[in-house]
Amino acid sequence: MSAYIDPMEFLEDAQKLPCKIKFDIPNSGHLEGTAEKHLREGTTLELPFWLAATLSAKDMVDIFTPRPYNSRVRNALSASAESVNLRNLGGGGGAFYAGGTRLTSLTDIDGLTDSLHNAFRERLVQVMDQSQHTSADSGGEGAAYEFCQGLDIWERELFLRGETSAKEVKAWSEIKSSSSSKR
Repeated sequence: MSAYIDPMEFLEDAQKLPCKIKFDIPNSGHLEGTAEKHLREGTTLELPFWLAATLSAKDMVDIFTPRPYNSRVRNALSASAESVNLRNLGGGGGAFYAGGTRLTSLTDIDGLTDSLHNAFRERLVQVMDQSQHTSADSGGEGAAYEFCQGLDIWERELFLRGETSAKEVKAWSEIKSSSSSKR
C-alpha cells in the first residue's frame, strides 16, 4: 500500500450507501444517530462506503441501491444520457462513474455496469466535440462553462485534455502555416 492518498478516493469512500442491518450489533447505536445503544436487526441507515463495504464483507449488512444509481436514473440514462446532469448525482464531488464502478464491486445491481458503460460511451462523443470548440469561449460564463456544469469528474478531465489538445494543434498549425508562408 502506498503512502499516497488520492483525494478522489477519499471523497468516494465518504459516499453514503443505504444499508440494512442483518442482526443486532451491540454498542453501535451511535451509527444511526439516535440515543439507542445498539443497532437492531432490520434497522436501515446510510453508512459511508468504506464502512458499508467492510460490514458487507463480514455479512453484517445488506447494501441497497443508492438513489444516484436506481432504476429511474438508469432509465433516464438509457433514454438520453446526454441530458442527465451527472455532476450532482455522484456523491464525492461529481464522481458518478467512479462511485458506480466501486458500487458494482459490492453489489449485483441489475444492469448497472451496462448502464454506466453505455452512458459514458454516448456522452463521450459530445464531451470531445465540445472540447474541440471552446476557443471562442473566454472561459467565464460561456457555453463551455455551462456544458461542463453537468459533467462527471472523469468527463471534465477528458474535456480539459481535449481542449488542451485542440489548442496545441491550433498553435502548431499556426506556426507551421506562418513558417511555410515565409518561404
